[in-house]
Amino acid sequence: MREAVRRWSGWLWISLSAVLLSGCATVVPNFDIPADQNGPTIHSISRRVSCELVQLIGRGDATSDTLLGDDMVVAVQLNLTVNDTGGLSPSLTYVNAPFAFGLGGTLSQSREQNFTQKYYYSVRALRKEAAEVRKLGGNLAECWPTDTNLAGELGLKRTVELALTAQHVAWDKKLSDDGGVFGGYVNFVVTKNVNGGPIWTLTSFVGPGSTLGSFSEVNTDKLTFAFARGDKAGTPFRESGRVKADRLIEQININQLTTQLSGVRPLR
Repeated sequence: MREAVRRWSGWLWISLSAVLLSGCATVVPNFDIPADQNGPTIHSISRRVSCELVQLIGRGDATSDTLLGDDMVVAVQLNLTVNDTGGLSPSLTYVNAPFAFGLGGTLSQSREQNFTQKYYYSVRALRKEAAEVRKLGGNLAECWPTDTNLAGELGLKRTVELALTAQHVAWDKKLSDDGGVFGGYVNFVVTKNVNGGPIWTLTSFVGPGSTLGSFSEVNTDKLTFAFARGDKAGTPFRESGRVKADRLIEQININQLTTQLSGVRPLR
């Protein structure tokens, strides 16, 4: 009976190990991002960065004046990492009264996949781009619905507001100088784990255990950003006459619509 148990456990190890090793080698882990008809996409993440920056420079207050006047440039680095881990932990208990013999072991393998990309934004160029999109009926300041963690609130507004309250800041630092003048990051870690297995209770042995197989997937989504003055810092930033006229017409239309709505009286 012991020889039969030994052979059975050896066969179990070989079979499950082959499944585990081949699975990790042939299956590419999925990043924590949405997908369209062409495959995985990070468009919603870059769109969220543009949205929050456009909101900042479109406020018309001291914050937007500082960003535009200093020709602020923003560097953003996206890091997506996914780690898949599979493991086997079978346990067998051979029962032959009055003795019991236990056998167990562990085999695991993991695969890590990473994607890294950098983006660069100029707030002055972004202001002009937003104006052009607005003429076409779009609105870069309108954020899209959240379809992944990094497409949600990134906190760029709070970071900038916090930085502008600091004193003795080295405003002459560039993006290449150890991360610019100020910056930060947002990081999401999502862990998924499942384990299980059958338990067979026979006359002579019990196994292979409820933790026979386990699988975990850990997604780490990180966005790092840095702000620095551009080469045209201190030079006047002026919109073209056409852009100013378009903005004035837009404001007149809004005021006219507000006046019309205020003149509507509810029916009784």
